[in-house]
This record gives sequence, C-alpha cells and structure tokens, in this order.
Amino acid sequence: MKGMATALGFLEIIVGEMLLVPGVEAQDGNRDDFELRVGGKAFAHIHRPDRIDVRLPPDVKENVLARGIASRSPEPHDREGWVVLKLGQNPQLPALTRLLHQSYRFTSTML
Repeated sequence: MKGMATALGFLEIIVGEMLLVPGVEAQDGNRDDFELRVGGKAFAHIHRPDRIDVRLPPDVKENVLARGIASRSPEPHDREGWVVLKLGQNPQLPALTRLLHQSYRFTSTML
C-alpha cells in the first residue's frame, strides 16, 4: 500500500507541474484515467495508480525502449509513437518530467 500511495503522490506532482506549462490542459476520462493535452491533442495518458503513456518522437521512443525505461504500447498506439512508463517503487521525477516535456513539444509540432 505504501508504494501505491507514493506513486499516487508522484503522479499528482508530475501532473501539477505539467499543468503549469503554457497550453497544457487535463481532460478527465474516468476516476482513474485522464489525458494531458496541448491544442486539444493528447500527449500523455495518466493511468492511476502507476502508469503513464506518452507519445514520443521516433528517436526518443527507440532510445527509451532500448534502455528499458519504457515498453511498447499496443497497436495502433505503438505506430503513433506511444510508449508505456511504469512508475515502480522509486520513480525518477527529473527523467519522467523530461520525457513529458519532450512529448509535449513533439505533440505541439503536430498541431
């Protein structure tokens, strides 16, 4: 239970930080899921208690997959650049924040 509480607090910190970025909005899905969007386009799916899906540029996506930081999303999401980040017991705030900012910038170029 302690790990779940930590992951939930961690998600709140990350989401709070991302909502400070100009143009970022949160759109509720249901009780445990919601999206972070820019210009109406999703760049991250938050799945409580311990998973974030992000859309990344191809080079960054392949890098995080090769390093074991993320796993592939199911099709068709994989083809669209999405990866799955599991938070685990000791999530790394700076690394995850960098990936979310990269996702935000990448998605912003598609608008």
